[in-house]
Amino acid sequence: MQRGLPSAKVLRLHQLSVPSGARHVAYARDDGWSSYGLALTFRVPERRLDGFLRAARVPKSALRQGYFLGDVATEQTGWKKRAGRSYVKGSSPGTRASAPRHDVTVDMTDRPREVTVYVTSVRG
Repeated sequence: MQRGLPSAKVLRLHQLSVPSGARHVAYARDDGWSSYGLALTFRVPERRLDGFLRAARVPKSALRQGYFLGDVATEQTGWKKRAGRSYVKGSSPGTRASAPRHDVTVDMTDRPREVTVYVTSVRG
């Protein structure tokens, strides 16, 4: 994981943005022959979560209890589910051919003060 924000070009490619005021931002990239992967994490006040989810095309109404992190995340980041934490998960519909798929896990344990967002994005 690299600390800080990915480049603006990488964020545009994955159609993601990091909310203002986000802390502990880190990312990992996985660029293959046929797809580009990005794993991104940050902590943000809960009130800023809705805007991020809208921009990532992950409907807040679709969030369900659970934990999901894709291969790019587990192999390169070491992200692991921690006992005693409260997670919700959701995904973008992925219906547009030109749009990347976003899988989001949010650790809600410390809300409303802040939440930790884990997002993986794969663009074919």
